[in-house]
Amino acid sequence: MNKLKTHMTKIACVCALPMLFAANNASAFDFDVEGTKVSIGGYAKLMLTYDTDGTINAPYNGDLYNAYGTPLDGSKYADSTDLDMTARESRLFVKTSTETEYGTLSSHIEGDFFADIDSDSPTWSNSHGFRIRHAYMKLQNGKNTMLAGQTWTNFMDFASSLPPMDFGSDPGNSFVRQAQVKYQHDFRPGHNISVSLENPTLGMCSAGPVAHLTDCGSETQDKVPDMVVKYFYANQTVTFAPRVLLRRFEIDGQSAFGYALAASGSAKFGDGHKAVLGVMYGDGIGRYAALGFNAGAGLDMNGQIDTLKFKSITGGFSFALTKKIDWTIGAGYSEQDDEGFENGVLTGRANKEAFSWHTNLYWNLTKDLQYAVGVTMGDVEVMDGREGDMTRFQSYIRYSF
Repeated sequence: MNKLKTHMTKIACVCALPMLFAANNASAFDFDVEGTKVSIGGYAKLMLTYDTDGTINAPYNGDLYNAYGTPLDGSKYADSTDLDMTARESRLFVKTSTETEYGTLSSHIEGDFFADIDSDSPTWSNSHGFRIRHAYMKLQNGKNTMLAGQTWTNFMDFASSLPPMDFGSDPGNSFVRQAQVKYQHDFRPGHNISVSLENPTLGMCSAGPVAHLTDCGSETQDKVPDMVVKYFYANQTVTFAPRVLLRRFEIDGQSAFGYALAASGSAKFGDGHKAVLGVMYGDGIGRYAALGFNAGAGLDMNGQIDTLKFKSITGGFSFALTKKIDWTIGAGYSEQDDEGFENGVLTGRANKEAFSWHTNLYWNLTKDLQYAVGVTMGDVEVMDGREGDMTRFQSYIRYSF
């Protein structure tokens, strides 16, 4: 009982500390430069995390958590408790928009301090590296839009996802940001079809912070881009987005194709409430499964190339409790086929099943200042039968400008 009281006291401190850092109202800075509209903004964010029954130190030094990275029972961090505070997610952006004879030409450059490096020791500086999040240009002419640069993969669907406390998400939610060229045709606002050719970097051997494949061969090559085709439909009540992903692998002169099929949707109900649901299935999905913690293809015990099957389901609800307070609850489950392990492609450390659920409360103190508190519980089973679980309490205060 005393141990429980101690934990509850610490958790209460985690939830309450960010309230000490409330700030005044502010807006992005907008101005014109010779016919080009420029907007400069971003946000400052203080995040607090408190891990129980396990903690993580990778990736991003443990500041990001996804169920795939849960420490396994008996490992170094399996029974650890850890309190951490960071402001590294704070970000800056510059946006421009110019009317030309070809249409509206816009750009978006954005970065944060979440590069996975320690520039200085946390004992005295807590410095982190700046990184590119988005850097793209976009030309819109009537119903047609061309985009070139780095941004979210076309395989993602934000309309049917729930906002996470940090960059992490439940298993089965795709999370990839990369260079691409994308064409989109709008049938009407909120109704479009898009095709993208995206960076094919495979990341086959390394999945997240660990190696999941027994052998990637002596030579892997990227010869063709990944291709995504996405249809998106939305009206005042529902959204629906089916997607197809095609990939090509080449290892030691052997080639194989991978694919993924996904469909997700959302439905509004009541006074500001929403339900979301998504499914994914494929063979060779790899890093598109979520946060790069799953491999796409490798060599089996006979030296033959083999792709890896994956499936997942995600869902949840968002409730508008008041005009300023939202409550979300969601979950995700994923499964990677153990055939790859049996054939000698995957190591025993590769993910087999992962599950997590989360619930968060968001309070918009002003239009620019948001406070949030939540909890995520996750567990994972790997191919050799080992399991792990942990709980993370989170809280943040974010000031947008």
